[in-house]
Amino acid sequence: MAEQQDILPREIVAARLSLRPFASTDANDVAAYANDERWSQFLPAPFPYSLPDAETFIAGTVIRDWNANPVWAMVLDRTVIGGINLRLHAENHVAEMGWSIASSHWGKGFATEAARAVVDAAFTAIPTLARIAARANVKNRASIRVMEKVGMTHEATLRCNLFWQGQVVDEVHCGILREEWCD
Repeated sequence: MAEQQDILPREIVAARLSLRPFASTDANDVAAYANDERWSQFLPAPFPYSLPDAETFIAGTVIRDWNANPVWAMVLDRTVIGGINLRLHAENHVAEMGWSIASSHWGKGFATEAARAVVDAAFTAIPTLARIAARANVKNRASIRVMEKVGMTHEATLRCNLFWQGQVVDEVHCGILREEWCD
């Protein structure tokens, strides 16, 4: 049986970061940045975050179908500082992107750099891809700002759309269309 070819590259080189699949050797890096209450404030992640939590997360990324849900580690100077993923839907006509990054690297443009690299790779590799979307808790101004910097347009704020930490909160939805993307 012939091996299925990857739709998206497993490695992407950006200006300061490299993106690659997570590996079991990344568990210590993931546990280090994820065991931070600020990092987890908008993520469905346990706190405190332990090494076994990191190992479970990484194992989950490894077994996912790369052509449906690729997950890249964000690597800076040989250290994993976050992750970014793409969920491809409806025969690859639409996709949704998500990311997280160590709080020690917030405000430095790394999430934007990684998101732009993934948007570029996806639109380049998948000619039928029409749209890439992202969403965030309305209180997560940093992720909303990343969406704006990547060129995404605010499409909706869905009221009481997300159950978060015991309450229902609003959620911002943004997207970029192929024709809005500049290759």
